[in-house]
Amino acid sequence: MTTWAITEVGPHDRQAVADASRLTDAVLGRGTFTVEQVLEDLRVGDLLFLTADVGKPPVLVGVATARVLDDDSYRDLIAPMPPGTLPAALPSASGRRIGRLHTSAVTATMRGRGLGSALAAHRTEWLRERCSEAYAISWPHNRQGRSESLLRALGWQPVTILHDYWLQATTTGDQSCPQCGRLCHCPGLLLRLPIPSSWGPTNGKTRQETSR
Repeated sequence: MTTWAITEVGPHDRQAVADASRLTDAVLGRGTFTVEQVLEDLRVGDLLFLTADVGKPPVLVGVATARVLDDDSYRDLIAPMPPGTLPAALPSASGRRIGRLHTSAVTATMRGRGLGSALAAHRTEWLRERCSEAYAISWPHNRQGRSESLLRALGWQPVTILHDYWLQATTTGDQSCPQCGRLCHCPGLLLRLPIPSSWGPTNGKTRQETSR
């Protein structure tokens, strides 16, 4: 039985973010995020940044993020989508508090042991507490449907397939795809998290969790 510790990283944990950047580059491809941008977003308070460790001394085996979107990050979310897939109105104009289930990377030795589910459950709860609506883009890669079934179990509902969703980011930006290389032609599955209309933001909960 494998035991891991899931920790919420804070805005002063530069080394933890740097270590997480190396893991995500190895698992998801180069350019997933920059250390400085993560630290700035953590200072603002609209980013959840989780790391997972096993053993003593601890070894990093997972990284996962979720965020409440500002206008720029909402534009980034919908820009690769066909017009009309999601509303064009920005959060500041519409009064919507929009969340996104973002990065998730688990080392090969820890896959299939429940860590990805634990990270997704933690982030889903965080988004439910803070947002009026939330979205995720699932990357099927070599395990078709695996992440979809995991998210479905947590209440996420599929909306549509987005073809070549990451093509623009891997063409003009610094990102690369571990499956396609420099230009990513992977499809993305858009999912939505239904949140009751009685939602209300809470004081951010911070905790350390040990999962089995």
